[in-house]
Amino acid sequence: MRANVPLAKRVLHEDQHGQVILATDESNWGWNTAAGEIRKERRAKFLTDVGPAVTHDAAVLEIGCGTGTFTGAIASRFTHLTCIDISEPLLAVASKRYPNVLFKKDDIHRTHFSDSTFDLVLGCSVLHHLELDLALREIRRILKPGGQLRCSEPNLLNPQIYLQKNWGWLKRRLGDSPDEYAFTTGQIRQSLVAAGFTRLDVAPFEFLHPGTPKALISTITKLEELISKTPLVNFAGSIKIVAFRS
Repeated sequence: MRANVPLAKRVLHEDQHGQVILATDESNWGWNTAAGEIRKERRAKFLTDVGPAVTHDAAVLEIGCGTGTFTGAIASRFTHLTCIDISEPLLAVASKRYPNVLFKKDDIHRTHFSDSTFDLVLGCSVLHHLELDLALREIRRILKPGGQLRCSEPNLLNPQIYLQKNWGWLKRRLGDSPDEYAFTTGQIRQSLVAAGFTRLDVAPFEFLHPGTPKALISTITKLEELISKTPLVNFAGSIKIVAFRS
């Protein structure tokens, strides 16, 4: 079950977890495997494929940018990009990788941005580290009317994700931070509505595990297409989230 952690303690844990991420070279996410590269490309496409209504000069915020795993793809699409994270060591790495991008240390629960600052807020595997309802209210505040939120998050209904978030030993073994959890699509929709978002598109996706052997990737990809048309899609590993500020 998700722990009821005081906000200050949660933020401190996430700040400290930045050192773990650096020490493990982000290996817990598996981006460097053959399947992981595909997963990374899928998320980058999802985050940046926002349609012609959001122009290249839109004001964009990436939350929980870390070392800049997705910053390059986002910066290649949008020229006015601001990236925030709670961890200074992670931001230091990201700013060296992308010196032309604006990085700031900030907490998405309570940022220093003015109301209605951004056209688009993006994040990959960030919301499940946060006090969701509080973070969503802040995101809505700093979005312009009609502004869009796009995130990819782990799906609690996936068997591995469920075990990973609820079994302490496995959680530590796989490099999770102490307080992170995961969501179901229903939980996310409920929180988005409560925070004042509309035009929701919340859907599970992806059965390609980062540890999939290269020889099996093509087969798994084909199976994904079939499973996506059945109720089994609800057990996918991730959830895509799109929502708008009214």
